[in-house]
Amino acid sequence: MLYRRLFALAIIAFLVAGAANMFGVRHEEVSSEAGGYEMTLTYGAASRPGLATLWEVEIRHSGGFDSPITLATTASYFGAFDENGLDPDPDKAYGEGDLIVWEFEPPEGDVFSLSFDARIEPGQQLVTFPARTALLDEKGDEIVAVVYETRVWP
Repeated sequence: MLYRRLFALAIIAFLVAGAANMFGVRHEEVSSEAGGYEMTLTYGAASRPGLATLWEVEIRHSGGFDSPITLATTASYFGAFDENGLDPDPDKAYGEGDLIVWEFEPPEGDVFSLSFDARIEPGQQLVTFPARTALLDEKGDEIVAVVYETRVWP
């Protein structure tokens, strides 16, 4: 009798967690400022296989951008995704160790936005993908960076 009650409580707790969207897509935002630049990244903190998961970065710099924008991100993070594309497309992309580096022509105005259109790979379950995204200067030195992770539920 006790085991049936405990099992029933476990099922109810699982259903309540599901109703509270604890196992669905949950987005979060991280921001950092340095050197006159502000970087804000919105990402899927939790997702499930096969679901579209947001990843967007916005960089603000008062007075605009006078040189190409170079972003470096943990390459293994994107291994969890079926990619549909980046918007805008990078003018240059290359790998450097465990980083993928994208270079973009500077936009007009004070804001650069990049979005990644993707869904979590169907085979990814019960894993966490940590990542770091940084804005680099012309020499490849880091200006500003954010750290985040996406947890994939079954």
